[in-house]
Amino acid sequence: MYQLDSMFPDLPMSPRSRLYWGLGASGDLKCGITKRLVARRGGEMHFKELVSVPGGRSLEEEVHQRYNAERIGRTEWFRPSNRLLTDLLVLCVQQGRVQSVHILQAIMLQRLRKHGPEEGGRQAIAA
Repeated sequence: MYQLDSMFPDLPMSPRSRLYWGLGASGDLKCGITKRLVARRGGEMHFKELVSVPGGRSLEEEVHQRYNAERIGRTEWFRPSNRLLTDLLVLCVQQGRVQSVHILQAIMLQRLRKHGPEEGGRQAIAA
């Protein structure tokens, strides 16, 4: 399992910026950075925020590269994969984001039921 502070150990963390992951109504995931507090966000809140970590553009670029196979075009949106969902679940557990953990577990179980253990992924069962 990843530790929150070692998931991206080589990247400098910005205390002012946060990298967040959100779940859109379509079921796709959004990854982006913001300096705004959750209570002060406006138009960009067309998704449910799942988890966030300190970090700026360099972390965002690293994450976009890491999950490039799941990325939708050149946007901040990603299709859920077992790998991405598992990594997000670990972050949510580490941060005590109980509601986000339940959301991700439900998505993983739905994928497993729909695709079976071969395509739905054994990762989803282990998490």
